Amino acid sequence: MEAVCSKKLIKSKSGLRIVVTNDKFRSPFLLCEPQWTPDSESTNCTACKVKFDFVTRRHHCRRCGLIYCGSCCESKMGLPRMCFVDPVRVCNRCAFVTNKESDFFDRQLKTLTSGATFLLDQRLSACPDSVNSLVCKLSQDHRYLVFEGRTADSVSSVELHQVKTLGVARDPDTADSEEELKGISSVEIVYTDGSQQNEQRVKLCSGPEPHRKLANAWIDAIQQAFKLLYECRSDNSD
Repeated sequence: MEAVCSKKLIKSKSGLRIVVTNDKFRSPFLLCEPQWTPDSESTNCTACKVKFDFVTRRHHCRRCGLIYCGSCCESKMGLPRMCFVDPVRVCNRCAFVTNKESDFFDRQLKTLTSGATFLLDQRLSACPDSVNSLVCKLSQDHRYLVFEGRTADSVSSVELHQVKTLGVARDPDTADSEEELKGISSVEIVYTDGSQQNEQRVKLCSGPEPHRKLANAWIDAIQQAFKLLYECRSDNSD
């Protein structure tokens, strides 16, 4: 299901990037490099409006492509959503967004690809009399939710772009006020099958310890993942 895709090193005016050789296998969390605003189209800084001259030079933000003065575009940081090898220059607004995205790539994406153990909701299971325990993880190319374990045969892999809704519920009666992520949580994933015609759903519940904390962390991470995807789709539709 998950093919191994080779990668290549490319160089653009923004810097060096490591990307997949076939865009078909590109992670849905990645962004394309923006087109740079031509120098001739900007006489003032996009943020503070200071006028450019011999002393006040133009600087392009590598994330949005707009032009800023040095003060408004002074940060250099890693940009994992664009696969840059080295830190690149970003504007102050994009620096704030990039910090949040980097936290997702550094921590939560690793949680998703490592996977967690869940209980499959028996009402949605093809084998309700069995022990409904399975592992759900994000594939290494970030394109699929895959399921492993004794009951995994009853659930097909899900492409992220097929997911229609993601519903998360928490049971406050099971929560421990002194420890975060101790209460039982569940996530219901509603998606379309390969023909894009039939609606399917799978509901995963965090079970007892020692698996509950990791399962709840995984549910929090998948929420952030789909928030990121939604924001990306909204930006592309503008």
